[in-house]
Amino acid sequence: MRNKARSRTPLFGLVVLLGLVGCVHVPVEPRPTPPPAPPPTLQPPPPIARPLPPPPVVAPPAEPAVAVDVAFAIQVRLDRENFSTGGIDGRWGPKSEKALAAWQKKHKRPATGQIDDDVMAKLGDPDGVMTTYAVAAADHAARRPHPAAWVERSRLDRMGYATIEEMVAEKFHVYRATLRRLNPDVDWPNPPVGTIIAVPDVAAKPLPPLSKIEIRLEARTLRAYDAAGKLVAHFPCSIAADKAKRPAGETLHVVLWAENPEYTFDPELFAEDPEAAAIGKKLRIPPGPNNPVGLAWIGLDRPGYGIHGSPAPEDISKTESHGCFRLTNWDALKLVRAVRKDLPVVVLP
Repeated sequence: MRNKARSRTPLFGLVVLLGLVGCVHVPVEPRPTPPPAPPPTLQPPPPIARPLPPPPVVAPPAEPAVAVDVAFAIQVRLDRENFSTGGIDGRWGPKSEKALAAWQKKHKRPATGQIDDDVMAKLGDPDGVMTTYAVAAADHAARRPHPAAWVERSRLDRMGYATIEEMVAEKFHVYRATLRRLNPDVDWPNPPVGTIIAVPDVAAKPLPPLSKIEIRLEARTLRAYDAAGKLVAHFPCSIAADKAKRPAGETLHVVLWAENPEYTFDPELFAEDPEAAAIGKKLRIPPGPNNPVGLAWIGLDRPGYGIHGSPAPEDISKTESHGCFRLTNWDALKLVRAVRKDLPVVVLP
């Protein structure tokens, strides 16, 4: 209504003005044409707040694409629990059966040594048993020759690994033939620095302090028990080739132990070796994994007797020693870190 009222008022004033002046023509000033309005200035649109993109998801390292069967997986998991098959190779034999039977005994199951549904559920999953290892420059720098002659060995600074193949196989508890089978495209025996190698994941908890070691001559096995008398480890071992040197039925005791021991070569202990007879004196053989007693020595209270490692894991559980009890280097290292002075070592037939 207000808009209509305003529109009538000017019209009424114009009629009154015309009535007063008659027909006098009143010139009307033309209205100036307003200048064109400048085009609107376009302003950039205000920024739109967007959430920052999430950080990229870094996937964990993929497990190497290596075919792993059930037997291989069970051997790896037994090894992680310190129930050794002597060497992980995926081939199920007497050493694997004995290790599994010992594991079954520990877990209060029938000690059959056979793979059944319970074993499959606990140990048989092939996933998660592999990892990788990258060859380092230090691995190559640590290599040493491995001469056959005793005199030449005594002149070395260390009885180190002769090849990268030997070092990686021992580090991951496999036989060298198995390592090659897992990695057929690697340039063996000494792949270059940076080479990625598929290996089993054998990380394990250390053994607790022990109350007893038990060696079974016929089975060629060594078992270890914790302070509560519970079975905590099982390792295959070699025994004396000469039955007269096997202390069956005796209880020996630990008197000393060492990692990376030196070895004293006594030619009288190698009467079958013509070279030894020609040397005619004792020699100091430097420490290292290829030392005759390997990476660990546990001396017993019977002269010349001990438990020790070996540079030849493939030969463990064969009757070839001069009287000592021989383990793989990796099993010997586990054991030497858990013994104590006067620890009983019971030798059973």
